[in-house]
Amino acid sequence: MKKFLIFLLAVAALGLAEKGRINVITDLPSSEIYIDGVLAGREAVQNYEVDPGDHYVVVNYRGKKIYARTHHVGDGEIRTVPTAHFVDFKTNVANRGAVDVEAARIRETRGNFGLGAQASALTSTASLGGVSAKWWFTERWGLQAFGWLNNSRAYFGGRLLYWLADKVVFNAPFSGYLYGGGGTDSHSDQDNPDNNVRTTVSNGGFGVEFSPLGVNGLFLGLEIGLEKRYSVGPTIEGKDRDNAGMLFSGGLHLYF
Repeated sequence: MKKFLIFLLAVAALGLAEKGRINVITDLPSSEIYIDGVLAGREAVQNYEVDPGDHYVVVNYRGKKIYARTHHVGDGEIRTVPTAHFVDFKTNVANRGAVDVEAARIRETRGNFGLGAQASALTSTASLGGVSAKWWFTERWGLQAFGWLNNSRAYFGGRLLYWLADKVVFNAPFSGYLYGGGGTDSHSDQDNPDNNVRTTVSNGGFGVEFSPLGVNGLFLGLEIGLEKRYSVGPTIEGKDRDNAGMLFSGGLHLYF
């Protein structure tokens, strides 16, 4: 009988114990937060109710476990778990020991819209340059538009960008991506219209963008790829109508 009473008292004590709560903060929109193996939310969890005791908190980001730790929650306690502890965004230089996930965090911090300049050259043609704008509208996909206009030349192009990976190398954030697109390059001669040439351009390749000045600096892009140019004009001969070759490009953008 005495043991039964002790059991009833223990059950009553457990019933009277006040629930605890867990808050988890990540600042990563696509992160997944698990508490004791159960998906509790994404990016942030607020007032997640748990029983008093130890609870295992895990944060996954882009398929990687970036945080895993056991936290004790007492009766009625509200435990806040900050997981953004890898990189100090108040500095201009990335932490030398930052992991790949933290490079992605730096990329999100710099902004997704960039303005600057872009220049490119085929191995067999003169270089092209102009004003450029980049916009990463999702985590992996982006758009770029660039062009140049003066009295004798009009060059406009656009490309689709696909993010591959982020790295931190020599204290600088690096992003690798693929690109593909095209545009038009028109030459006009007001004195002699026979010299007018209109060229259709298509290209694709691989690029790397990095900032030697740190997260808040300008981002330099270097690219290599293939380009095909199809020219039409009164003085264009058949053998010179098609032109293809290696494409080398570079750009400088400031992100917001």
